Amino acid sequence: MDKLISIIIPCYNVENYIDRCFASLLAQTVGFDRLEVILVDDCSADHTWDRLTAIEAAHPDSVMIVHCDENGRQGRARNIGLQYASAPYVSYVDADDWVEPDMYEKLYDKMTAHDCDIVMGQLWRDSGQPGQSLPPKLTGQADRLFEIDAAEKRRTFIACASMGYIVCNKLFRRDFLLHNDIFFPEQLAYEDHFFLVLMYFYARRVYVMEERFYHYFVNPASTVLSPDASHHRDVLTVNKMIWAECEARGFLTDYRQIMEYLFLTLGYLVAMKMLSLRMTRVPYDFFLELKEETLRRVPDYRANPYVGEYVTEFDRIQLSLLELPVSEADLNSVCDAVRTKYSRGTLRIYIMTHVPFRAPQDPIYRPLHVGRALKEDLGYQGDDTGDNISALNPYYSELTGLYWVWKNVRDAEYVGLCHYRRYFLNGQNQLMTRADFLPLLERYDVIVSEHVESERCYRDVYAEAHNIHDLDAVGDAIAELYPGCLPFFREALEGKKVYCGNLFVTKKTLFDEYAAWLFSVFDRASEQIDVSSYDAYHKRVYGFLSEQLIYVWIRWRGLSWHEAHIGFTQEKAETLALKERLTALLNERNAAEAYLLIRDSLKTRPDLIQPTSDFSQELRAILLLTTDCLSAGMRGEPSPLGPDTDLNELLERYEARIHSEKEN
Repeated sequence: MDKLISIIIPCYNVENYIDRCFASLLAQTVGFDRLEVILVDDCSADHTWDRLTAIEAAHPDSVMIVHCDENGRQGRARNIGLQYASAPYVSYVDADDWVEPDMYEKLYDKMTAHDCDIVMGQLWRDSGQPGQSLPPKLTGQADRLFEIDAAEKRRTFIACASMGYIVCNKLFRRDFLLHNDIFFPEQLAYEDHFFLVLMYFYARRVYVMEERFYHYFVNPASTVLSPDASHHRDVLTVNKMIWAECEARGFLTDYRQIMEYLFLTLGYLVAMKMLSLRMTRVPYDFFLELKEETLRRVPDYRANPYVGEYVTEFDRIQLSLLELPVSEADLNSVCDAVRTKYSRGTLRIYIMTHVPFRAPQDPIYRPLHVGRALKEDLGYQGDDTGDNISALNPYYSELTGLYWVWKNVRDAEYVGLCHYRRYFLNGQNQLMTRADFLPLLERYDVIVSEHVESERCYRDVYAEAHNIHDLDAVGDAIAELYPGCLPFFREALEGKKVYCGNLFVTKKTLFDEYAAWLFSVFDRASEQIDVSSYDAYHKRVYGFLSEQLIYVWIRWRGLSWHEAHIGFTQEKAETLALKERLTALLNERNAAEAYLLIRDSLKTRPDLIQPTSDFSQELRAILLLTTDCLSAGMRGEPSPLGPDTDLNELLERYEARIHSEKEN
């Protein structure tokens, strides 16, 4: 059967995503046998090629795989894919995205009904979490057919960005691409801009559908969202290429002012947004180069008619930097304002995890794999990108995630930390949502976990489980670096409030301030702390030390705080794994080996038996049971765990005994 549509998918290190993407193509109502899927492996370093090979083997009539020996980024992979495409229509999909089942049927129907060069649908920004709330499939707007048969129509079509600048939600006529030599720049990010600008100048008939078909995966590790990546500078390089290419094709003759407008918006303003949201330190040298290149092409932006008609007041403030002397401090102030504008009202709660888990469906929650530099990738955003201390996770525990958020998140007004099994709960004992957090954050500076009232002072509580010398080292560091904070530190040690888990939510500006304070204290304290003799559990010393320090810092800074109840959604992964091994031994009636296993496990992980990890106290029950079994054997008495004993009923009796003793 003849193919209708060639779908080109660049693939680079996407072994965790490609199956989801391909499954959405298999489900296409236009008929998978009418599709030609071209998977271009861009020299992946993981097992992507193995997955692609398996997909091609399962669908040889509809799938073609191409391997690149050198990484050329998405632009080269897409260009290569087009060389192999044989169908009359072409579409591009990113390997971590997916599409609705009726996408290609509906795009194709509009393409043929209206004899178009391009048909475009809408998209969702999708976190990939099941059950999340997404906007309706229909936008509520009317579809539009653009017939671009005059220069003035084209100028308006371009100025209004009528097709946007994302390539993956569109269907193209293949001969339209080839006849007009429309291609992607290679080895560069922001390649979509170049490709689509050429589209804007050549397209004659474009149909825009107001129906969402494309799931754009919001992947923090993606090219566009990667923090502090050098490829963000490509935005200027690509726009210089756009200018040169359009000049070579003669477009400047009739479209000089619209080309200036494109350089101001796609080049200068997009770069300013990128500087603000993606870079930890705003690169002043890059800004000076950006300003110079912009003024070379647009010496007087105020004279451009499209600026006055289509550029917002806020963006015009950024454009004013082109005509003013700008110091590095001035640039940072403007970028702070840009950051604030785009992040206003944005809330992100990062879920620290080191194991696979079922994340909440609410899109404000984002899993963060802590210590990923030392472990197998779980498929979540990792704390080993950008500026990070991921490799120090054995010592800092979830604080490597705190550090990553501090250094790499720039587009949220509020941020917070929770755990894969511990979350903030509202007054109805349900998971807190954005609607719960924001009113509290308007009244209080920080939301922290509800404290536990201890019978003894915090210093004694810490000394019972850890090396008190380490806590004293923190006190010495605070005395040296922040002497005004020392009374609050001592007050916290002498008090009976105990805070656990490093769970808190606050404004990103305060979050950054706290992180800078915390790590400066630990840097100094580490000169006195020696963990070389500690076991794996106690090596997480900085994670333990920090739990009380958020309270110290809040009090020292004179901030207001709200204590929210914490709910546990599951037991620790280590607790569950230990229970599984112990249950297997008890089912074999091997109480002696079960006793040794739980005893040795608790030597290195005493936290496993705590109620916050062992909800049912089943581990404590097993410990009591195995102890009784050994004692009975030594006395020559029958074991409580006889060959015909129901293990579940026996453990329930021991758990009831524990709860009874606790109440008495």
